Amino acid sequence: MFQVNSQKESVTEYTNIAFMGSNMFSVLAASALLPFLPMMSIHLIFLNLIYDLSCTAIPWDNVDEEFIAKPRKWDASSVGSFMLWIGPTSSIFDFTTYLFLYFIFCPMFVSGGVLFNDLPAHFSGAELAMMQAKYIGLFQAGWFVESMWSQTFVIHMIRTPKLPFLQSRASAPLTLLTLTGITVLTVIPFTPLGAVLGFVSLPAMYFAYLIPCILLYMVLATSLKKAYVRHYGELL
Repeated sequence: MFQVNSQKESVTEYTNIAFMGSNMFSVLAASALLPFLPMMSIHLIFLNLIYDLSCTAIPWDNVDEEFIAKPRKWDASSVGSFMLWIGPTSSIFDFTTYLFLYFIFCPMFVSGGVLFNDLPAHFSGAELAMMQAKYIGLFQAGWFVESMWSQTFVIHMIRTPKLPFLQSRASAPLTLLTLTGITVLTVIPFTPLGAVLGFVSLPAMYFAYLIPCILLYMVLATSLKKAYVRHYGELL
């Protein structure tokens, strides 16, 4: 039982430290580069709340038979190396999403191709304020959803040294709760609550970008995980 709980708790620590830390770095870096905040504090609260709730099923996750074949002791010093190997993958796709939203998606669906910094040259008064608010709301909604998808799916990537979903599947409670968390958070921008939070409903085309982005993220995270295991001999 100790071995099983040790692995589950380790997965939680690795996920929260490496990927939440990476997301916070992305927010800080983007805040310095963008003319508006990529995410408001209230957005971060909702994101972390729903994500943390979806992680509560980890103690009921499955454990690979190979892991409990012999006694193991978790070495907390490996957290640092794991962060350096795996954590930056989240930031790579965060910044890819920033570029997509700012330079392509928001101009396409909000301002007829005009970038946020150029809006004052084309609009004025109430129309300018409306365009700016819609641009920011659409950007923040897009990154809000992408953040949840990436940091939730990565739980399935790093819970096992094997290929996730194919060679090793998470338990039904973990799978159900993580998918429920993704669904709830994805729906928020389309609801009155989303409007209160300042979000703008995402056009369907956004998901034509999001799904391939997350798939590539999962492939990269899995590849780096495999390289990490080859280098250090084990995942945890």
